[in-house]
Amino acid sequence: MKAIFHNIMSVLLAVLVLGSTMSFTISKHYCGEHLVDVSIFGEAQACEMQEALTHKYGDDHSKKMECCSDQETVLDAQDELKHHFEDFSLENLEFIEAYTHTYLLLFDTVVKKVVITDRYLPPLITQDYQELFEQYLI
Repeated sequence: MKAIFHNIMSVLLAVLVLGSTMSFTISKHYCGEHLVDVSIFGEAQACEMQEALTHKYGDDHSKKMECCSDQETVLDAQDELKHHFEDFSLENLEFIEAYTHTYLLLFDTVVKKVVITDRYLPPLITQDYQELFEQYLI
């Protein structure tokens, strides 16, 4: 079970690193205020109204059309995966140290209890109580 969990986590972390280092473009096509098409890694398809006007009037009319609009969002990749120690300020390092210390103390469940019976000496028996009360185990 531990090996399966380890394999799943390693695959997820590899996908996370790959996704954070890869840049991509999200293209959206709006017809009026309504989102018609969304495309990742490519161009969004135009709506039927824009295609019909393009076939009828040519490319010049579709450029002047006010109701349809295309929006592209570019998500850039992360270039540096490792932060340098010099990038952190002293206040940030103190906060990280304090946060780590208090977080680890949350899980510190070892509580030392003082056991009094270690040093307890029982009283000396002066009489045999079984004979005195005449109670015997059978």
